[in-house]
Amino acid sequence: MGDDSTRSLVRAALGLTLVFGGEFALAAESPAGGSADPGDTLEELTVTGSRIEHSGFQAPTPVSVLDASQVEQRGATNIANVINEIPAFTGTITPASTGLNSRQNGINAVDLRGLGTNRNLVLLNGRRGTPFDEFGNVDLNAVPSLAIGRVEVVTGGASAAWGSDAISGVVNLIYDDELEGFKFNGQYGQSEHGDAEDTRLAAAWGASLNSGSGHFLLAADYNKNEGVPEGRDRDWQRRSPALVSNPADTGPNDGIPQFLIRDNAVLFIGSPNGVTLPDVTGTAVDNLEFFSNGTAQTRQLGQVMDNFMIGGSGSRLGDRSAIFIPTERFNILATFRHDIGESTEAFVETSFAQSKSSGKLVDAFSFGEVVIMPDNPYLPASVAALGEAFPLFRTFEEIPPITSESKNDNVRFVAGLRGDFGNSFKWNASGQYGRTKFSNEQPQNLLVGNLILAADAVRDPVSGNIVCRANLNGANGAPGCVPINLFGKGSPSAAALDYVTDRGTSDTEIKQSVFMADVSGELFEAWAGPLLGTFGVEYRKEQLDRVVNAPNENDEFLIVNAKPLNGEFTAKEGFVEFALPMLKTDRQTLDLNAAARVTDYSTVGSVTTWKAGLVYSPVESLRLRGSISRDIRAPSIGETFVETVLLFGNITNPFLPGSPTEFVETPTLGNAELTEETAKTTTFGAVYSAGGFRASVDWYHIDLTDTIGVLAPQSVVNRCFAGETSLCDLIAFNPDGSIDSIAGKNLNLGAFDLEGIDAELRYSQPLGNGDLSVGVIASYLIHKEIAPSGGAPLDTAGEVGTASGYGTPDFKATLSVGYDIGDLGAFAQVRYIGSGVYDATYGPEELSAAENDIGAITYVDLSANYNLSRLGYGDVQVFAGVDNVLDKDPPVIPLNFISNFATNGSHYDVIGRKYYVGARVRF
Repeated sequence: MGDDSTRSLVRAALGLTLVFGGEFALAAESPAGGSADPGDTLEELTVTGSRIEHSGFQAPTPVSVLDASQVEQRGATNIANVINEIPAFTGTITPASTGLNSRQNGINAVDLRGLGTNRNLVLLNGRRGTPFDEFGNVDLNAVPSLAIGRVEVVTGGASAAWGSDAISGVVNLIYDDELEGFKFNGQYGQSEHGDAEDTRLAAAWGASLNSGSGHFLLAADYNKNEGVPEGRDRDWQRRSPALVSNPADTGPNDGIPQFLIRDNAVLFIGSPNGVTLPDVTGTAVDNLEFFSNGTAQTRQLGQVMDNFMIGGSGSRLGDRSAIFIPTERFNILATFRHDIGESTEAFVETSFAQSKSSGKLVDAFSFGEVVIMPDNPYLPASVAALGEAFPLFRTFEEIPPITSESKNDNVRFVAGLRGDFGNSFKWNASGQYGRTKFSNEQPQNLLVGNLILAADAVRDPVSGNIVCRANLNGANGAPGCVPINLFGKGSPSAAALDYVTDRGTSDTEIKQSVFMADVSGELFEAWAGPLLGTFGVEYRKEQLDRVVNAPNENDEFLIVNAKPLNGEFTAKEGFVEFALPMLKTDRQTLDLNAAARVTDYSTVGSVTTWKAGLVYSPVESLRLRGSISRDIRAPSIGETFVETVLLFGNITNPFLPGSPTEFVETPTLGNAELTEETAKTTTFGAVYSAGGFRASVDWYHIDLTDTIGVLAPQSVVNRCFAGETSLCDLIAFNPDGSIDSIAGKNLNLGAFDLEGIDAELRYSQPLGNGDLSVGVIASYLIHKEIAPSGGAPLDTAGEVGTASGYGTPDFKATLSVGYDIGDLGAFAQVRYIGSGVYDATYGPEELSAAENDIGAITYVDLSANYNLSRLGYGDVQVFAGVDNVLDKDPPVIPLNFISNFATNGSHYDVIGRKYYVGARVRF
C-alpha cells in the first residue's frame, strides 16, 4: 500500500470518527471512566481519570485503556514499545533515540504530547513510580510487562487528582491481580539484517486464597535486545548526510538558501590520521594529513562547508555511534492481598528490577587542543624541518568509541490497608518505599589534559628515549606520562592510549518515600443522586545522592564530566474531589466533577491545583464531556541542585569576521530559586457507544507557563552581541575571540501552548465464522507553540527534526484490524506518520522547500497466532509476526552536530523489517 493511499485511508477513518464521536480506547475504556456495552456489569473501581470510586461515576477527563491483548497482538517484549506507538506519545527517551545521550541511553521513558518525559506522571498500580535520575524520569524497563493487566492513559491534566508532573497526563500501569493459574511467554526476534536480536522469557502465576478472600501474584520477566550497535550497520546511515552551509549563498533575501542537506559528508575539522587545517598558521604546515608510515601529505579536501565537507579525507563520526542501544533487563514482582475480618483488606507489593545498557556514543576527538612542537620526535622530518608549532585535529579510531554503560537497580515496596465502614464509605492507607541505584560509566573516555601532556613529546638528550616534555631531564611534572604518537591512524601505542584514557564513573542513589490515606463515599443524597466525595492526605520525600570519580569531578574528560549531586525535597499534600449529579431523567444525565489539591513543597512553598468538569448525556449512547484544570510541575532535584551538566553545541559567533560556526561547551547549572511550572488545561469531547461500535473525539488545549529551562546558547551570544552586557558574563572567550563555553542557568522563563484533537474508534462484530475488530486511533496537532528559553514562540507542530527538541508530527494515526476464527487469529496494523519539516524556523532563505519537507511514512505490522489445544498440546498458543513489513527506511533528517546522525529515532523506525516467533503457555 503506497503512502498516498494509506494517508487517504487513515484520514477517512479519522473523518468517520469525527462525525460519529465516541471513544475507542485501544481497548474499551473502563466502565468507570468511559463507555461500556449495555450488558456489562459495572464494578466499583477507580480509573486514573479520577479518584472517585463508584459504579455510576463517569470521569470528564479522557482516559484510554490498553489491555494485555493489545500487547500480545503486537508481540511486544516491553510495554513501553506499545505505549510509544500510541499517536499522542513521542519516543523521546528510548533505546532508538538516545544514541548520542551519554547518561540516558537505553532508557525507556514515556513522553505524552512531546512535552518532555518528566511532564507526564507515571504510576504503578495507582502509585508513583520511583525515578531513576535527578529529573524525575521513570524507566519502564523496570516494569514486568507480563504482570500488567492494563495501562490507563489520562490525556489531560490530572495534578489535582494525582499530584505534580501530571501536566500532559498520567500513565498508570495496573497489575493483573485477578490472574488465576500460570502463564509463560517465550519469544525470539531479529531484524532482516541479522541484528537487533530480541529474546524474552516471562512467567506469571496467580492464585486465589482461602475461597476468594485473598490473592497472590508472582511474575518475572527477562528481556535482552542486542540492538543495532553501530551506524554503519544501516545503509541510510552510511549515506553520511549532514546539514551544511551553502557556498553559493550571498546573504539575506538573495533567493539562495543558507543551508543544504548533502550526503557523503565527512568531518572537516578532523580525520583518523590527524590533520592540520588550511589557513590556520599561514605557513607550510597548513592543510597536511599525517600517515602511520611517517609521512605527511597535502590533505585531500572536499567541498568545505563549516565543520563538514562533501568528499575528501575526514572522519565519519556517525559510523560507530549506536543506532539502537543494546539493553538487557530482568524484573520480578510479587503482590499479595487478603481480607482481615469482614471489612478490611491488607495488601503488599514488592518488586526488584535491573536493567543494563551499553551504547557507543562517539569517537574520541581532539580539535586543536593539542599543539605539536617542531621538536616532537614522532613528527615526520619534512614537517619538523619547517620549524613551526601547529594545532592538530584528530579523531581516535584506535580505541572503541566513548561508550555509555548504564545499570539501573530498582527496589520498590508497598504495603497498606483498605476497607469500608458505614453504608457506603471506603478508606485506604498505604506507605511505599522505592530505591533506585543508577550507575553510569564511560570506559576509555579521553583525558584531555593527559593527551596534551603525552602529545608534547621530546627526545631525552641523556637516555635517548622519547619522553613527555614535562618529564625531561629527570623531572616528574607528569607522573606516569607516556608519550603518544598521533601521526597516522594506528600510530599510538597501547600504553599511550591507556595513559590518555580512563573510565568515568557516576553512581546515583535515589530514595522515595510516600505515605497516603484517603476516605471516599456517598456524602448525602442530592436532588439527582448521591453526592460522592474523596478526601485524602499524602506525604512524599525524595532524596538523591550522587558520587563520581575524580576525573569527572575535576573536568578532566572530553565529554560527560558528571558532578556530585546531593538534594532532597518533601511534599505535604491534601486533596479533595467531588462528583455531583446535576440532572437525571429517563434519557438525560448531567454530572459535575471537581477536585482540588494543596501542596506544601520544601523547595517552592505552597501551590494549589484544581479541576472542574461536566459530563452530559442527552441520550444513553452519547456523552459530551469537558474539563478545565490548573496543573503544576515542581522543579526536580536536578533542576534545583545540580552543579553542572556539560553539553556541546554548534554556535554561530558574530564577534568574529564572517560569523563562523564553532563547536563549544554549553554547561547547564541548577537554581535553588526556581518556582513551579503552571499549566491551564482545557478539554472538550464527545463519546458515542452503541453495540459493537465505540468512538470518541476530544479537543485539548494546554497553556504551560514558567517552564524551566535555560536561555538558548545562541540566544545568549546574539543578545550579548546586541549589547545586553549582563549576558556576556555567561560566555567564556578564547584569546583569539572564539567561544570556549556558554553557561546556562535553569530559570522559569519558558512557555508552551498546545492545541490538538485526539480521535479513537473501535468496531467489532461477528463475520462469517469468526470475529472482526477494527480500530483507529489518531492525533492531530493544531499548533505547538514553544518558547523554552523565553522570547517569541515558535510553532513546532510538524517539525520532525531535532532543532527545537520539542517538534512533533502534526498528524499520526494507527489503523488496526484483527480477525479471530476458531483457533486462528490474525492481526494487521498500519502506523502513519504525516509529513513535516526539518526545521520549523527555516524558510526558503535558510533551506529549500524541497529539502525542508520530510515526507510522510507508513509502517505495516502483521502477526498471527494459533492455539494448539485441539491438537492435544494443552493451552499452548504459538505466534509469529513481522514489524515494518515493507522495510521502510527512516527519512534522512541529519543532526546538526559533529556526529552526523542520519535520522530522528524519536519518531521513526531505525531497525527496519523485523521478524519474531514465540509461544504462550497457560494452565
